[in-house]
Amino acid sequence: MPKKKLSAAKRNAEIYRTLSGFLRDRKPVAQFSAPFDVKEVESLFQTSIWGHREIILTIVMARLLDSKFKASENFYACNPRSIFEQPIRKALREYGIPHRKSGPLNVAKNSKKINRDWATDKHGGEIAMNVVKIVKKIESVSEGALKKFASVYVARYKQEAKRIKEMEVNLPPQENPIHISKLCIDLINSVPDGGATPQIIVGLLMEAMNKDRKNPVIVSGHRDSVSTTNTTSKKPGDIIEKINDTSELIYEVTTKKFSDDRLIESYEAVMDYDQALKDVFVICRPQDVPETLSNRGTSYIMATTQYSKLAYYFINIYDYIQSAILFLTPEGRKFFYKELVAYVNNTNTAEKVKKYFKQWHSENNTPL
Repeated sequence: MPKKKLSAAKRNAEIYRTLSGFLRDRKPVAQFSAPFDVKEVESLFQTSIWGHREIILTIVMARLLDSKFKASENFYACNPRSIFEQPIRKALREYGIPHRKSGPLNVAKNSKKINRDWATDKHGGEIAMNVVKIVKKIESVSEGALKKFASVYVARYKQEAKRIKEMEVNLPPQENPIHISKLCIDLINSVPDGGATPQIIVGLLMEAMNKDRKNPVIVSGHRDSVSTTNTTSKKPGDIIEKINDTSELIYEVTTKKFSDDRLIESYEAVMDYDQALKDVFVICRPQDVPETLSNRGTSYIMATTQYSKLAYYFINIYDYIQSAILFLTPEGRKFFYKELVAYVNNTNTAEKVKKYFKQWHSENNTPL
């Protein structure tokens, strides 16, 4: 245990070394012993809110570094964002462990104490209360017992990674535009995953179109988390196409109603980014266009509106996808399909997307 405060770099290096050591160790199995309750721990791996399991991992690593650290008294004393997003994520990524970008902060943002009040305020129910119970035990056991718990807890992470790995699909490249279009539309309708599915599909299509035509256009933003707002991420939109040094196209992709609040947030983000921009393209479903817009267009450009300095064009996502796929070359479609499969197989892609993707191909006579 360090006797003096470590620099951020040394702190991160120590956490990375410790966690990597647990990840390399093949001996431990996910069998928890007293005072830790297997049902309490297991609940963290049975929820779609990964932040609960990640906050425990962060607290364990911080506690191993500093035995005086108590998340129940001051969670932010360990610099949770820094240690999770840098050494912890780095180790998890290198060993193929499912994780989120800022998991602990998603469930404990602006929460100084991880206690019953936090669990109640966050409306986390039984799982949040289990986090509190586990934290209390972490703070009460000896260093040796904590190391043992950490080892077994990381083994449970590896068990989860193995389960997710087994969901991977191995598919040959597809080039039939009807087949690929149906797949994309069905994915968006059945497993939008909070907007992540349409965002990645549209972005990958833009990549494929530019690659097909050998355009030196840079597409960015589509692989970012959809839980991050444009305002906090300093992005002007969900997807940005950088045409050249002086020209960019900004896209919003959504399967939710494009509300007045989102319009204002979008406008502010674009203006903060570049006041010379004139247009924003909103790629969405017909039902996502605000009913208040009277300037209706065609079935492709469904509506337009002017908000201060920006013109907003609402593009039919289904028409966009079908047109983009149809006018790709066969090689372009294969590239897009290969990239889509890679996204689905990614460790951090939602389990429901993986399951639906595999089921869809089974039902549509595609050999797995």
